[in-house]
Amino acid sequence: MKPVIVGAGIALMSAFVIGAVVRPPLVMGGVQAGVRTVSVSGQANRKLVPDEAHLRVNLNSMLPKMAEAKAAHDEKLKALLEITKAEGIEERKVRTESSMVQPIYEYVNTPVTAAMPNPQPTRVFRGYRVQTQLDITVVDTAKVGVLMEKITEAGFEKDANTEWGNLLDLNYQVSEPEKKRDELLAEAITVARAKAERMADAAGTSVVRVQQISEGNVSDYNPRPVPMMAMAKMSMAEADGAPVAPPTGEQNLQANVSVVFELN
Repeated sequence: MKPVIVGAGIALMSAFVIGAVVRPPLVMGGVQAGVRTVSVSGQANRKLVPDEAHLRVNLNSMLPKMAEAKAAHDEKLKALLEITKAEGIEERKVRTESSMVQPIYEYVNTPVTAAMPNPQPTRVFRGYRVQTQLDITVVDTAKVGVLMEKITEAGFEKDANTEWGNLLDLNYQVSEPEKKRDELLAEAITVARAKAERMADAAGTSVVRVQQISEGNVSDYNPRPVPMMAMAKMSMAEADGAPVAPPTGEQNLQANVSVVFELN
């Protein structure tokens, strides 16, 4: 009588069954095929008054000798830091964006003569420019007017070259932009879910779970700085000589999401 081999047959059958069970479901575009879904968009809007200001100050001095230019620049920097300290601005709120020392040349046209009918421009050394750009964060926007007045009256334009930037820029911003962005995105998802539930109810079904979420456009929280030198001087002349800062206005913040919900 021949022996019967059972173990091999069981092993082969187990492999066949396991292979059939673990085969992954067909997925199309991130959503499982055959599953009923509804795709909706959600939008959240919020109007906020900017609660902090950024003053960008361009300090620079240009003089024939590097040591002279550096000394004049350092005097301006020292004066600016004294202004911010007197107005209660924390030292960590005064940030250096860039600082450089560079020679400045100017190309001058050479007169045309019979010997040189097509002369090339001559490069002429004009001096050294020492420049620092600083960003001052003002968390109390009520201080902006006074700060602008003191900065514009400090004489920082003396021996300065503004070819590479304005002396003063002002920009209002909303603080903690990432936190407000996340709040808006959460609101937009809530709006999308409510819309999906209404649609599902009208179709005689219900929402089960989220299949996909895609983030759309989120509005810019921090607009570009606007040159304020001329406007600042006009503002100081108003309100019987009291310092007046340009108004903050409102910023319309917006977030959009696209959500795919699975239906029952």
